[in-house]
This record gives sequence, C-alpha cells and structure tokens, in this order.
Amino acid sequence: MKIEPQNIYSVLLDVNVCIDVLTERSLTSSEIKQLFIILRRNKIKTYIPACSLDTIYYVLKRMGVEGDNAKDSIRKLIKYTSLAFSSNESVHYSFGSDFKDFEDGLINAIAVKNNIDVIITSNVADFLKSILPIFHPKDFIKLFS
Repeated sequence: MKIEPQNIYSVLLDVNVCIDVLTERSLTSSEIKQLFIILRRNKIKTYIPACSLDTIYYVLKRMGVEGDNAKDSIRKLIKYTSLAFSSNESVHYSFGSDFKDFEDGLINAIAVKNNIDVIITSNVADFLKSILPIFHPKDFIKLFS
C-alpha cells in the first residue's frame, strides 16, 4: 500500500524496533536519531504497544541489560512515545486475522483499532497480511528524504 509522507499522522513502533532503538541492535545511533527527528519534525504521533513492555524488558534483560537500566531505557522510550492499548475488540480482530503469529496479529490489530496510519517494524515480512502500510525503519527514513 502506497502512502505519501504528508498523510502520515501516526505510527506504531513494533516490539523489535523498540528493542533496536534501545540497544542499537540493528539500527545505528544515526538512524535512530534520524527516525526520531522525522517523527518530531513532522509532528507524527508515535505509539508503542503497551502489551509489549514486558517483552521489551525481558529481551533487554536477556541481552545483559541490568534490571534498573532496562527500566530506565523503557522509561526513556515512553517519554517520547505514547502507549497504544489492546482491547477486547483488537484481540478478537487479531484472532480473526490471517496472521500466523498471534503477537504480530495483535500488534497489527492494535494499530488498526487505534486508527494508527503506519506500522514500523524490522520484520516487514511478518506483516504482509496487514491492511496498513508497513515500513522497515530504514525505508521509513528514506520516505522522508
């Protein structure tokens, strides 16, 4: 699905992008900075799935980040984003979707049911069934270049 930059008012950062942002795992610090400059400069409301905070914390700990540092990283992330919540409706929407992975289906459902314009994920192939435009962070950055 094609979308023009001027029509993007909100994005949902998938769990993997949140982890990439916090750890520079597959994004450079320059790319992370570019992404957030684009989001702020264009006044794009940025969401993360509230139901994924525990997963983010768990992965950070598995990567060797100490508990308090993991919490501080998440606090910093939610300082610059808003939480998008799941609902009965989004869970049932996910169950009825063609997504093979429930978590991906739920992330998609949260974005759809919260009227979010775009999902940014490092695993674009996992979201091929989405009705929303899906971008890898690097492609999202290129869209605004």
